[in-house]
Amino acid sequence: MAVQKLKLYDLEPIADKITQDIPIIGANQDHFIDYRLIGREINMLRNVKSLTFRLFTDKEDAQNHCNVGNGEIALDTICNWIQSIDKETDKNTRS
Repeated sequence: MAVQKLKLYDLEPIADKITQDIPIIGANQDHFIDYRLIGREINMLRNVKSLTFRLFTDKEDAQNHCNVGNGEIALDTICNWIQSIDKETDKNTRS
């Protein structure tokens, strides 16, 4: 049932309206979201301000959905991304 519900969510109709900075985090053995679809997603997001992609693997013990096994690395990646976006925003507002 959950898998059927996931099929209702589609980025394509709104992808061109997204203009902010976007992080995409994937896992190479995710049992819900096939990481090979991420390229299609990235290609749809052609109007974003910036796009950062990170694929976690079994070598990091973060290969599963929601990076179960190494949540710390996923959270660190997200926090570092936020900090880098904040620094870039600060730099641009000073210019």
